[in-house]
Amino acid sequence: MSATPNYVVSTGDYIAEWMEDEGINQAELSRRLGTSRKHVSELLSGKAPLSHEVALDLERVTGVPARVWNLYESGYRGDLARRAEDEELAAQYDRAATFPIAYLRKFKLLTAPAADRAGTVRQLLGILGVASFDAFEATWREGSVAYRRSAVSRDDLPAVATWLSLAERHADGLGELPDFDRGRLTSLIDDLRALTATEPETAIPQSVAVLRLVGVVLCFVPAVPGLGLYGATRWIAGHPVIQLSLLRKTDDQFWFTLFHELAHVLLHGEKELYLNGNGGSAEDEADRWASDTLIPPDIAARLPRDRNLSAVGAMAAELGIAPSIVLGRIQRETRDYAWGHALKRKFEFAA
Repeated sequence: MSATPNYVVSTGDYIAEWMEDEGINQAELSRRLGTSRKHVSELLSGKAPLSHEVALDLERVTGVPARVWNLYESGYRGDLARRAEDEELAAQYDRAATFPIAYLRKFKLLTAPAADRAGTVRQLLGILGVASFDAFEATWREGSVAYRRSAVSRDDLPAVATWLSLAERHADGLGELPDFDRGRLTSLIDDLRALTATEPETAIPQSVAVLRLVGVVLCFVPAVPGLGLYGATRWIAGHPVIQLSLLRKTDDQFWFTLFHELAHVLLHGEKELYLNGNGGSAEDEADRWASDTLIPPDIAARLPRDRNLSAVGAMAAELGIAPSIVLGRIQRETRDYAWGHALKRKFEFAA
């Protein structure tokens, strides 16, 4: 089933309608146009394309401007191309099904009816920013963008590519950002750290705004089920793009993930794609930097080891950060997660 009509109206149909109104036949029209009856027959059937010259002839014969006839012809040929494309795209639906279609529908990122296979494939390719699945393979496996090539080794490439491609929409306005300023970003780390103590509804948009001041994009794209990604960093057009999924739904996990990604921006190269779960020294280093930036080692040495909410609150106040961050650090180090839940604030995307 297609969302567009399954029929097309040819330029010849409009010519035939005029002929009927005027009461003339093909032979008479061929004489008036000064062309063969065979050519008129092919014009009427849509077999022969309408040239600009014939459109001018029709203008003189019918009184209908040549531009109108040219518009009819352009629309007709476009409809034919779209019909052929619909058939070709529908035949590729099995390849589209390897991508997270249900996820895209849930968040209304893909709106074609489920029965419209061609429309579904067309919208998916639009999200991926490619003309075909062959182009997708070439773009991600052989293209000039290093971070894409670094993602192809993953077995879940269709899901990863979908998630990353959705964030590239936020990169459209990179030209409006100031140049990335590493020094200014470093000087703003304490400000970002202080934002952890405010409500997420306020802190998140403020974080986005603060990072934009130094040429960094922070964007949020819902997690793809089963993918297990909650953060990614790569560089696009000279700007760091930090992408978070909120898969970790509590504020302490959000802030740790953000600072982990900021570590990649400040410490690591610009040609790589940094995805949580990829392992390696860069991920370990980013974890250490995030931990030490949020809670410096000298203070971390004094972390309470028992279930003492008052001590958690006192240390958070001393540090000027959210109590949930102190609590989360204690929980990770003691492996005791069964307490203090009231200190953690949850948030998620609305479907």
